Amino acid sequence: MGTSSIFLCILFLGGTLGLTTSSAQRQLHCYTCNFAKPCYPVPTKCQDGEVCGISIGTSEQSEVIERKGCLPRAQCSLQGLTTYWSRSYTLRHHCCEQDLCNSATMLRQLPSLLFITLLVLVASFTWGGHQPPIQDSSTVTAALATPAQRSLEICPRA
Repeated sequence: MGTSSIFLCILFLGGTLGLTTSSAQRQLHCYTCNFAKPCYPVPTKCQDGEVCGISIGTSEQSEVIERKGCLPRAQCSLQGLTTYWSRSYTLRHHCCEQDLCNSATMLRQLPSLLFITLLVLVASFTWGGHQPPIQDSSTVTAALATPAQRSLEICPRA
């Protein structure tokens, strides 16, 4: 592994482990949209003490609605209730603390893009990123059908 590859791995690992700049020292930017479908998210600047979130509501009839926006950090672990179009929904909140990290639909604690990139890099370095070509029997037969090898054939096929 070259020097540049090691540097890239360290860079991605640092981002994955949260060793980059802390979001607690600045206000986050999050996508915001209401329960309306389709959702056209708009970037919004959050207040101090808020994080990005996706709130997923489920009704007694198993209908699902989704809202994105800034949430108070303390609300992330709590369930909530809301009414939308005269129907009651139980809300679960999924929070993240990076700029525009709530872009996913139906967020379920998605791993960060940096972590996925790191895994791909490690896999490509581990397995070399290439495999020997697979030859089928017709390629082998064609290779053996050269004039020099035909003269070495001991038992010709009938």
